[in-house]
Amino acid sequence: MTLTQTEPAPLRQRLRRAAGALLVALSLGFPLAAASPAAAADTPTPSPTQTPQHAGVQLALQPDANGSYASGTPLTATLTLRNDATTGLGAGTVHLELGRAPLGDRQAVGAWLDGSGAAPALSPIGDVSTTVLDAEGTSRTQVVVPATDVGALAPGVYPLQARFQASPAPAEEPAPVPARSALVVAQGAPASVVTVVPITAAPSGDLLSAAELTALTAPAGALTAQLNGVAGTPAVLAIDPSIPAAIRVLGAGAPATATAWLARLEALPNERFALQFGDADAAAQAAAGLTSPLAVDDFEPFLNPSGKTPTTPAPTPTSTTTPGQSPTSPEAIAGARADLLWPRGQVTADQVATMSHYGASGSGTVPILPSTTFTAGAKGAPVASRGAVNGTSVLVSDEAVSEALSAAAKEPDAAMRGGALTEANAMLWFDAPGSAVLAGLARADARSEEGLSSAVTAFSGGQDGRLDRVLSSAPAELTVSTESAEDRAAAVSALNEDADRLAQFATILQRPADLTVRERISDMRLLGVGVHTTPDDFAAALKTHRDATRKTMGAVGIQPSNPILISPKVDVPVWVRNDLPYPVRVTLNVSSSDSRIDVPATTAVEAQPSSTTRVRLPLESHVANTELTLSMTLTSPTGVAIGPAQTARLTIRAEWETIGLIVFGSLGVLLIGAGIIRTIRRRKSAGAKHAGDGMEGSDEAEDEPGISAERQALADGKAGSDPADRETDE
Repeated sequence: MTLTQTEPAPLRQRLRRAAGALLVALSLGFPLAAASPAAAADTPTPSPTQTPQHAGVQLALQPDANGSYASGTPLTATLTLRNDATTGLGAGTVHLELGRAPLGDRQAVGAWLDGSGAAPALSPIGDVSTTVLDAEGTSRTQVVVPATDVGALAPGVYPLQARFQASPAPAEEPAPVPARSALVVAQGAPASVVTVVPITAAPSGDLLSAAELTALTAPAGALTAQLNGVAGTPAVLAIDPSIPAAIRVLGAGAPATATAWLARLEALPNERFALQFGDADAAAQAAAGLTSPLAVDDFEPFLNPSGKTPTTPAPTPTSTTTPGQSPTSPEAIAGARADLLWPRGQVTADQVATMSHYGASGSGTVPILPSTTFTAGAKGAPVASRGAVNGTSVLVSDEAVSEALSAAAKEPDAAMRGGALTEANAMLWFDAPGSAVLAGLARADARSEEGLSSAVTAFSGGQDGRLDRVLSSAPAELTVSTESAEDRAAAVSALNEDADRLAQFATILQRPADLTVRERISDMRLLGVGVHTTPDDFAAALKTHRDATRKTMGAVGIQPSNPILISPKVDVPVWVRNDLPYPVRVTLNVSSSDSRIDVPATTAVEAQPSSTTRVRLPLESHVANTELTLSMTLTSPTGVAIGPAQTARLTIRAEWETIGLIVFGSLGVLLIGAGIIRTIRRRKSAGAKHAGDGMEGSDEAEDEPGISAERQALADGKAGSDPADRETDE
């Protein structure tokens, strides 16, 4: 492709160019420079106050009307220059260039816009002089290029580019990446787009908690932003039913903002349908051979979390639907269609047929599949929005348009969003003029309110978004070119096997649904269309999930002991561990390796949540000395084995009891005798001490000079009155 040279313009054309240049100069913050170097030199350039640094410079070019252009009219666009560097940006020039040959197909358009392909030949259509831009500053300017400079353009998609060049260009700093865009010259009535918007939110647990709902439905919350973005638009809503279920099971405990959000959602006039619970992938289930899809049909564990049969009826979930549309279950969505599925695009023709019977009671459903699923969609080519695969009806979302609109829906920045919308417009050019194109936005828990609204309305053509516009069109016969994701099909089979084992294990609970319902929800969230999108990520998530399931089924078990028993009749302690947050009922089964030992064969055990319960096994031995093994297992009330079998090794030494009594009796006698002897000795010692104290007292009385005469007289009288004493003295 060669660069087109422009012949010298006559006087009238030169005057028209000068008028165009004057118009641009008056309407822009940036002065439009003349094409000649001499004219450019006449424009004064402010001197920058700092050394320019261009590494952080970003340039964006957004043609008006999302790139739609009518040949023979002036080209208007918004030029955005952003300086993310920490130093100022000096003056420079933005060169506008246009390719004169249209891009051949969608692949060429994509390669041009993302810079992955070879650049086509471009011709200059004008220059824009820029002034100094402060550090971390942004400037936006409307650019008008006269129609004569654009030239006549046939219908097609043309490459458009803006290049920034500093004056003078610093040798040490790279120039910013050129801004690429496109001009779309229509070939007739433009195609209109019916946009499907998924409304999803991933919880940290099984269902969104009150705290999570409070954050999501707050004025600045993600769910509020999505509702604001679709309000007043023709969007078709695809709603994850786990969101209304989470709100309704909370009943009066639901945040007021969440209840109001649900009421507002159901009051919207937008057409809607329900995704599978947790946005589970129906294609993976069909690939696993399921004749009916997975579903959650019991919400009692959430309505009555205690797990006990309530003495009063459980409160009715808060209903926010209009009269005559009250939901029959918490996850129901008022006014939602029940005849649509939106799985991943990796399917086979047989799986498409299987999914077509995934409606309620096997009724018909229509899957929405991306255009890349079919042979006709190779290399990004457009595919009719309604098709048939071996007689099975399907809806086809335009993948190229969907990706561009999804990027726009997430973008809060108007300049960046404009680039995505221009790309969507360029891709739409290749659809049949006047056709209805179906676009499905990518799953995302958070979107820009302004971006979502723009993405839905930009190409709706002012028409309503009802799917009947697509369903009423004649179907095109399509051939599936993809293969099923075998890793996901195998995962569904493995998850179902785990769920069956868990259901048997859950019979130890008063309400098995406390485990089985949560397991089913966890399975379906693992299979979500918008999560774990790469094989490695999915494999890691699957392993983590299955490990958690195995841990749950190992949460109840036996902890035996190995005691030495010295009595023929004794209680053997056994501990039953329960790591579940629910009480469990199990049967402890025991058998002895020695038939001379009597022990109960079965013992009913009720273990409290998150605890270890001690069980006493009454054991009677008919032999004095033996060693034996007790084999112990746990079973559920229905006979399902719970946890691994355990053994306890017991040593019985019954004669030790007699020996022990003799030893302890002898020790008792010795202790008592020692106590008696000790008491006698203490008393003798105390008596001797008392006598000694008396003699010392008499001596002290005789020697004491202050003894009374009365006491001496009494002593003399007593001595004189006793003849025996006198004889003895003599």
